[in-house]
Amino acid sequence: MTDHQGHGRGSRGLHLNGATIMTTSTPRHLEIARRTGYAGIEARAERLLIDPDEVRAAAAVVRAGEVWSLNGVRIGLLADGRLDRAVLEADLPPRLDTCRALGAPYLLAVPPRQAGLTVDAAMPGLGEGLQLARDRAAAQGIRIAFEFLGFWDCPVRTPAAAGWLIAEVEGVDLVLDSCHWHASQAGSLDGFPVERLAMVHLNDAPAMDPPRIEDADRLLPGEGVIALPELLSALTAAGYTGPWSLETFNPSHWSDDPAAVARRGRAGIERLLGPVADGPEG
Repeated sequence: MTDHQGHGRGSRGLHLNGATIMTTSTPRHLEIARRTGYAGIEARAERLLIDPDEVRAAAAVVRAGEVWSLNGVRIGLLADGRLDRAVLEADLPPRLDTCRALGAPYLLAVPPRQAGLTVDAAMPGLGEGLQLARDRAAAQGIRIAFEFLGFWDCPVRTPAAAGWLIAEVEGVDLVLDSCHWHASQAGSLDGFPVERLAMVHLNDAPAMDPPRIEDADRLLPGEGVIALPELLSALTAAGYTGPWSLETFNPSHWSDDPAAVARRGRAGIERLLGPVADGPEG
């Protein structure tokens, strides 16, 4: 694979992101993903960075290729848009160590939420941060994938802005999230280099002002108003065939049976895409 070919790396099936069942431990997250027919998981830094015992327990049961990524690291900026280098330097080592422990080929990176910071002011610092993260990750055999955030207060909140940023940074892939695409109100994927896309997060959202949607508002695919068929049609027309991941942050899901949530989310995605999950239903 070249630096400009994000998609196709690793399993192309459907993954279960830990944000969907956040209160579930990573070892049980792995077991549920296997039992409900997912190809693998995306693990959460929120859980693993505060509990070394959970990292060790997950590392003891994980199978090769089962953890696609660790979500993630924020590229923090100072008020004037310069990279907050000291924070990123401190944040990277424990996250990369966790990726290595779980065999995750990707660490996801996101921009900051920083009201008043323009995209022009943010680009140089974000580019510097992504290059730093890329180089530190590559030294350990890990890749960085960057995800734009459609929130109203994020300086990189559209597919086009993400494409503009990534054009200046070789060796970094992209993640597209359906809720952030919806919140950005971009409509099309013009300016977004789909050939560098490594993962698509699928979810839905309620009928509300898109830029004001927060993570906790997310719904399972097919249960909201996002034009998912339109998005998926654009991706497949551009040659994207996976992988995919079910990612919601809705706290109401965290108190439900996690296997039931996983099955419901998988069913919603397969109504849109057909059978994309690789594992056996249990």
